[in-house]
Amino acid sequence: MLQNRIVLNTLVSQSDHNAGVAQPELVSNLLNTNVTNIELRREYGNQTLSELQKLSQIRADHRLTFFYSVPDNLFIDHKLNLHLLQYVAEAQLLGASYIKMTLGDFDHSDAHLVDSLLSLIPESIQLNIENDQSAANSDTKKLAAFFDQFNDRSRKIGFVNDIGNWIFTHQDAETSAQALLPYTRFVHLKSYLLDDKQQPATVSFTKGDLNWKRLLNLFDTTLPVALEYPADSQALVADLAVLKQF
Repeated sequence: MLQNRIVLNTLVSQSDHNAGVAQPELVSNLLNTNVTNIELRREYGNQTLSELQKLSQIRADHRLTFFYSVPDNLFIDHKLNLHLLQYVAEAQLLGASYIKMTLGDFDHSDAHLVDSLLSLIPESIQLNIENDQSAANSDTKKLAAFFDQFNDRSRKIGFVNDIGNWIFTHQDAETSAQALLPYTRFVHLKSYLLDDKQQPATVSFTKGDLNWKRLLNLFDTTLPVALEYPADSQALVADLAVLKQF
């Protein structure tokens, strides 16, 4: 895999975050990997102007591309999330090229909101929707129905396929990936292991039960692929080496 496709979500530095390290320092530490695509987690920041500007300066100094992961639904009570403009403004201050959210409360009766949604997203930012670990946000038919709203529009909202999340909603990862392949613009790469009670826990793609090679071969070879699971520095270097050889 080409280096320029690989993305590191700052979840890989979860232990440092839990120890109180701020997100700008997490990003600075990840520069040692030579990965230039970083997915920032909104919940890892404080959204102050100072921190957003500091992150933007790191991005500019090191020619990084920022993805912005926002843990919130795009639609709430069948209306556009009132915080959407705030998230867009934060992404603009960061110089982020991508925003990721979950879908939330959307059905066919909400189709009239699609043009309003597109009017709120700047041309410089790509908005994508991810499957999470909840059934409500990860139903393939519901997601496809939403993405189909953009078939006749010049601008699209895309899909982030988190291949390690399907197990949590009792859906087959390959079947789900195939169903949503036409809309997919970004992949989150991780895996899972089942405990004694058959409950899944997220682990590295190199350690789990998911056939990650078979799944990655489904996707266009230009799509960005993000590592999104806690990892110590030694394990992260090893995993990056495996991915680069794929």
